[in-house]
Amino acid sequence: MITLKNITYKYPKKNGFALADIDFDIRPGEIFTLLGPNGSGKTTLIRIISGLILPKSGMVTICGHNILTNEYRARKCLGLVLGDERTFYFRLSGAQNLEFFGGLYSLPRSQLKKRIMDALEMVGLEDNARLQYMRYSTGMRKRLNMARALLHDPQVYLLDEPNSGVDPQSAKKIRDIIFSLKKQNKTILLTTHDMNEAEKMSDRIGYLKNGRLLKIGKIEEFKNIIARKSLEIVFEPPFANTEHTALNSLTAEIRQTTSCYSVEFRDNILRINYNGSFDVNRALNLISRSGLSIRKTNTREASLEDVFIKLAG
Repeated sequence: MITLKNITYKYPKKNGFALADIDFDIRPGEIFTLLGPNGSGKTTLIRIISGLILPKSGMVTICGHNILTNEYRARKCLGLVLGDERTFYFRLSGAQNLEFFGGLYSLPRSQLKKRIMDALEMVGLEDNARLQYMRYSTGMRKRLNMARALLHDPQVYLLDEPNSGVDPQSAKKIRDIIFSLKKQNKTILLTTHDMNEAEKMSDRIGYLKNGRLLKIGKIEEFKNIIARKSLEIVFEPPFANTEHTALNSLTAEIRQTTSCYSVEFRDNILRINYNGSFDVNRALNLISRSGLSIRKTNTREASLEDVFIKLAG
């Protein structure tokens, strides 16, 4: 549905490349999430795919149409959400803004009014349709941005941090819309800094760093980068001096007699990080023999945030 071949981009008057040899496909009906630190090139790539800026070299096709040579047909397939509020007219109402952009999409006036109300209802702004855009909150502006992308019912959506800076209610509304689009077999390219959101929503992830695509894969493949789990033991506070002595002896014994990665103690929680051949039962036996009062134990797998921090260095 989206194909990128050897996309390269260089900012004028700057050394080095903003993007270098970006090459991947996004499949029909897939939520593909681009992750990466600030300045890694995510927004630049979104702008190239949408045709807003031209690459130095390479090719982008959307729904089979080359964005460089068949821009009109390619853009007709696209719904674009960028974080730029300046593209709306501040003195017009939400509905009037959508009417203007609907005209740019060449939607017939006989359909446009219904499309506008349907889009506003989808994003929960039907009661604020006549309110001036300048009076919209940040969350309302983000939702109107999404409504504009929905207006012409495209097959492909480019969503650049659609939930950044919004309240939890608006964020949930936007996530629900994205899941609804997926059920309709729409193709979605998403960027986000919310690792929890990325983990819940993504079919596949691509990781950008310094303009280069380092890895593409499913969540599980990324988590395998850190094949690490944690055994967490929560003790009953407060700790007496004798218990601190017992805890020090316990952590030393765990380090010496098990193949753990590291042992940490903070806020009454003993965290044992491990991978490979670590014997969880042996560690639990050592802990139970220590005589310390335990409230609960649980295990935790490496999160996408852990992987992101490792990749970001």
